[in-house]
Amino acid sequence: MTAPLTPALALACLQELSVDVRAAVVLDPDGVPLAGDGQLADRARALLAGGTARVAADGPLLAARTPGGGAFAVLAGDFALLPLLRHDLARLAEALADEPETRDSP
Repeated sequence: MTAPLTPALALACLQELSVDVRAAVVLDPDGVPLAGDGQLADRARALLAGGTARVAADGPLLAARTPGGGAFAVLAGDFALLPLLRHDLARLAEALADEPETRDSP
């Protein structure tokens, strides 16, 4: 059994995979930040409510839902490869576990 991907580990993976990430946040199903830049939470919730990517002066904001109803959002920089970043974000959001797996006793 492998350990579940935690919000903090997902952020670290995204930083390693992506060229230009300015900020990122993982939200629980209620929109409360679990890890990352809490100041990005309001913008991420607004993006998820509207369902379209938003571009502001500080860069494009991308978001993906996690299996448990939470979300993962990232603020991309000028040099980000957006299609690749969208892909990485979606895969990491899919992999996020809301609760650690439990091991059955032998």
